Amino acid sequence: MFFPEMTTKTALKITKQKMTEYHLEFLERMNAIEVDAHWFRRAFHTFAASFLFYYLLPDETWVTNVKIILPILIVAGMFVIEYHRLRGDVEHKRFFGLRSYEKKRPASYLYFGVAVMLLFLFFPQQIAIPCILCASFTDPIIGETRYFFGKKYAYPLGFVISYLFFLVTWYRADGWVLIIVTTLGASGAVIGEARKCTYVDDDFMIQILPAVLLLILCQGLLLMQIDILPPPLIHPLSQ
Repeated sequence: MFFPEMTTKTALKITKQKMTEYHLEFLERMNAIEVDAHWFRRAFHTFAASFLFYYLLPDETWVTNVKIILPILIVAGMFVIEYHRLRGDVEHKRFFGLRSYEKKRPASYLYFGVAVMLLFLFFPQQIAIPCILCASFTDPIIGETRYFFGKKYAYPLGFVISYLFFLVTWYRADGWVLIIVTTLGASGAVIGEARKCTYVDDDFMIQILPAVLLLILCQGLLLMQIDILPPPLIHPLSQ
């Protein structure tokens, strides 16, 4: 009776050990996937800066039409995909990089795409360019800084980075305009990223809030016959 008892205990011990090892291995794999998804989201943000190629497209009639129609079609396709995902027609796990809270609400990439489309179609590039750059770089920089050092450092750093984007885009404006625009734009970008809303993603707000603030400023000054827009930063390629 002694040996069977020892065998049973040994078997249970081995089984427990294997289950522990499997559990640890599973957690390691899940953590690896989460890390990969995290950096995938960061890479997507920075890749969005390449969308500024839009302003290099020639000013030909047919190209101009494409520049209007194509962003609308792309965003419409995003809406269709998200509609079927939220209905359950497409499994959530097929969308790599989505956060858990996006299972029951539109994913952030849709908000990002809608914001870029609106900037391209309804805002001058002097406003659109720094706003897109803020979403591409300021957002992930704030996120990483907030994770490692806290909000105390994240938002001031985000303001400085955003300030530089508006400064580079508006550097040919008058001095007083440059101060107002860079401060207003950077403040709008940071507030848009910092203020969390259940129904509107920060990927949308970090672009649209500063853009709307600057558009109101520009239009208000135009009523007083003051045009503050500097020359475009990016010019279309010639045919």
